[in-house]
Amino acid sequence: MHLLSTAAHTGGVNSDLAFSGNLVYAGHYGGFRIIDISEPGEPVELADVHCNGPQGDVSVWGDLLFLSVDTPQSTPGCAGSHNVTASTPGAWEGVRVFDVSDPSAPQFLQAIRTDCGSHTHTLVPREDGGTYIYVASYPLSASNIGPDCRAPFERISVIDVPGKDRAAGLAARVAAEPTVKGVDPFSGSSGDFFACHDIQVLTPRKLAAAACLSQGQLWDISNPLAPQVTANIDTPDVDIWHSAAFTHDGKYVTFGDEYFGPAQEPFGAIWTYAVDNPATPLSHLRIPRDQPSTYHNFNYVPVAGRNILVSSAYGSGTSVVDLTDPTSPKEIGYYDMQSNQWSTYWYNGLIIANDISRGVDVLRLSTRETASAQQLPMLNPQTQTFLLN
Repeated sequence: MHLLSTAAHTGGVNSDLAFSGNLVYAGHYGGFRIIDISEPGEPVELADVHCNGPQGDVSVWGDLLFLSVDTPQSTPGCAGSHNVTASTPGAWEGVRVFDVSDPSAPQFLQAIRTDCGSHTHTLVPREDGGTYIYVASYPLSASNIGPDCRAPFERISVIDVPGKDRAAGLAARVAAEPTVKGVDPFSGSSGDFFACHDIQVLTPRKLAAAACLSQGQLWDISNPLAPQVTANIDTPDVDIWHSAAFTHDGKYVTFGDEYFGPAQEPFGAIWTYAVDNPATPLSHLRIPRDQPSTYHNFNYVPVAGRNILVSSAYGSGTSVVDLTDPTSPKEIGYYDMQSNQWSTYWYNGLIIANDISRGVDVLRLSTRETASAQQLPMLNPQTQTFLLN
């Protein structure tokens, strides 16, 4: 694996990524950037939208971009927005919506308030051209607790977006607040609560994998406004159930452990389960080097017949793992960036990483395991919309 280029963005926290065509949408705590990677060795920043609000989880849908905000802001819009306490009159947090039809001049459309804000969000596309958005959030810190964000919380928000254009963005609204059931309590300074950190959907099987801090879950999303828990997945060897991804054949699901303690087996690993029988893990894998191990955000390469995971790793750069045999994972490539990468994903023959302090790195992995990977028109990494055999 080798580094092709870096689109630098320093002085703040860089977070998650989404993709459409040759464009990379890179979230950060002060807004988001749009970067053209038509020439991977010479990326061009088209826009850097200043709109304060941690933590900057992003997704794209047609002409629309959605941006998560999970810290109370002084205003729902971008102008003059800054962090405030939840008790501040008019304080707002949730999901901001932008028109990105002109990627060089994005326009703010509206701000949708959600209970506890939006730590992460996940698109659940519909056949009518619209999409639902699952909003995951939680009352972790007592200093940011508002009237609708009290422990034990126990819910997600579902936003209804009726289409892909500007009018649909202006019409987006919260449609449901289904309860998160069966999760073990997670402890924060606000007290014990029940909520999820990240949600991955596999729309062909109408499934979701929810990383719910204290445990993992599988959901039946046949009725996307009312997900039903089909499996609770637990092990004492995961510190924080942080993220998840399904394999492209729909047979397996991998969860990541966000871990900040001293290096010790098996914490900070990825854990893989059979979707139809998730009672016992098939395997786990820590970073196989003398470095911190926290697999953070990841996706599977869209290649038939193999399960290749590309992941960011706090303190250890980017890791590529072969899980074709899910009982015997093996790292087949890595790039040690000497810093912390928040998100790393495979997209159209490239590996794109958003480094917390440096910016967007574009890498290439040359290996036969990924040689026949499919090209995609777009990618929201938490949303898998097709199956490969």
